[in-house]
Amino acid sequence: MTPFHTTRRVEFCDTDMAGIVHFANFFRYMEAAEHELFRSLDLKIAGQFPDGLEYGWPRVSATCSYKSPARYEEVLEIYVTIVRRTDRSLSTSYEFTREGQTLAVGEMKTVFCIFPKGAAMQSAVMPDEIAAKLDGAAGI
Repeated sequence: MTPFHTTRRVEFCDTDMAGIVHFANFFRYMEAAEHELFRSLDLKIAGQFPDGLEYGWPRVSATCSYKSPARYEEVLEIYVTIVRRTDRSLSTSYEFTREGQTLAVGEMKTVFCIFPKGAAMQSAVMPDEIAAKLDGAAGI
């Protein structure tokens, strides 16, 4: 798959006392990039089927390893790759670069879930239309 690409400018509020991006913000950046990927595929992270049943993609794991700091006003290149899709889950990887230098790499696993009214959320097999769009983005 050719990775999905987006950018993010580091805002002052993203930095810590050392003047670098606070480590936790990379998780926010991953989520924002994931949302952009979904929008590019005309998919939603949270939505509702025509019958009113709600669905979403809760995270079950997320990791990030840091190689070099990012600073205020820098523009980060973010590359998102779909690394695995099952009938109920999606695993994505993230690479953050600045001028070709890798700053951080992350991974996230989400599970397709439905939210029946009055009941606990439960994992579900994703609809064929969603699976096909994700497979197309992954080059499957």
